[in-house]
Amino acid sequence: MNLHQLRIFATVARLGSFSRAAEELHISQPSVSIQVADLERALGVDLFKQRERPIRLTDAGNVLEGYARRILALVDEAEAAVKEAKHLRRPRPAADAAVDAEAAPHHRGADAVPPFEVIEHTADVGIIAYGRSLEELFSHAAMGMMHFLIDAASVRPIEQRTRTVEAEDREGLLIDWLNDLLLLLNAEGFVPVRFEVRELTDTRMRADVAGEPVDPQRHRFHLDVKAATYHQLYVRKNEMWEARVIFDI
Repeated sequence: MNLHQLRIFATVARLGSFSRAAEELHISQPSVSIQVADLERALGVDLFKQRERPIRLTDAGNVLEGYARRILALVDEAEAAVKEAKHLRRPRPAADAAVDAEAAPHHRGADAVPPFEVIEHTADVGIIAYGRSLEELFSHAAMGMMHFLIDAASVRPIEQRTRTVEAEDREGLLIDWLNDLLLLLNAEGFVPVRFEVRELTDTRMRADVAGEPVDPQRHRFHLDVKAATYHQLYVRKNEMWEARVIFDI
């Protein structure tokens, strides 16, 4: 049982609907169902009478709902207190503009581009990535996603893989590229930490990624990122390329 599951459970309980909870939390309905099912499995009880509409809580669900409201209220109170103590300071942008997740936290000069910055988002996590070119933007977006997944300093870039991705448009290509890297990690057991985009059009890309096979004893994992999503997605160019991506966790 974790806070993410409790927040999803409490939202479903309040709204009486998995689909409405997914909409409010800006995540997919299957993600809501999976998290509730995992919570029920961990506790060994049914929390909802799912055959009823609107969905209603079981006796066990009513007990948990009371605790969940108090726990989440305390979490929100703690977050507000910490932000106030830090004078609502913005998160620092990620380290250097190099397309290397191991890069040191120093800019290379006045024209250096921060690879990405973390943005706050209800229930999920997100980034705004930057790049002087579209290729650099895609590399920096990959760095931003890996920032949530793993401590890159624990990964050695000793092996290289080539990835080719195709999509119908530029936005879809970015999402498919990031989800392809998640597939590389979760299905093939390979942790990528360096990214070099070799070819890139609006519908196709080829990139070399460097990293190593997963080593649970050395690699320090963080969040379980399930997917890059289209929610609030944009890819645009002003003075530089910029993209916002929200990740389902």
